[in-house]
Amino acid sequence: MTIFNDTAEALCVDPDARNRAWAAVGASGLSPDDPEVVRLLITEHVNSQIKKLSSDLALSAGKAISDFNDAQARGEAAAQARLEARTTELAQTVSARLATAIEQTLEKRADAKLDNAQTTQWACGAILFGIGLYLGMACEGYVNVPDDQFNRWLQAQAPYFLILAGTVTFFVIRLAFAWTSTSPVIRFLLALPPRDVTRRWGKRERDY
Repeated sequence: MTIFNDTAEALCVDPDARNRAWAAVGASGLSPDDPEVVRLLITEHVNSQIKKLSSDLALSAGKAISDFNDAQARGEAAAQARLEARTTELAQTVSARLATAIEQTLEKRADAKLDNAQTTQWACGAILFGIGLYLGMACEGYVNVPDDQFNRWLQAQAPYFLILAGTVTFFVIRLAFAWTSTSPVIRFLLALPPRDVTRRWGKRERDY
């Protein structure tokens, strides 16, 4: 065994570094047993280990940077997903509250219109009743009825019958106006629904 071989085996020099050291020994004209070969072997072995450590360090650093970028990307994606979910939830909440507010406003306006319509109808009814009563009393002396048979017939009827007959007559007249009248004033005074609504009632009955 030579000093070169013993030193290479003791230091566990890899084959590439050993070949480079052997080439340096041959180029220098040294003997394998010359103590200088130890320095050459150590130099090549150290250079080989430095290159290996540098390569491992670069690989580890690259892997660490890649893992960091992946973790950052996953964190950003999760944050974006949470932001989108929160935005969607907020939009749904605002839409629901806005729809509720609009519905309540429309209901209040409809109730106010209904109250105004009912008040106006009662007022119109009272005014018309007063006008009719006044005209009837004013024209009582000018009415000349040669035949009071109809009056005697009315006097002969029971009050409940007259009330029932008047109520039925009113509903018949109201129903006739509901189907035929197009005047908004008449329909308003009689508290009738729109004409297209009554026509849909008839169409629905025919569908059945």
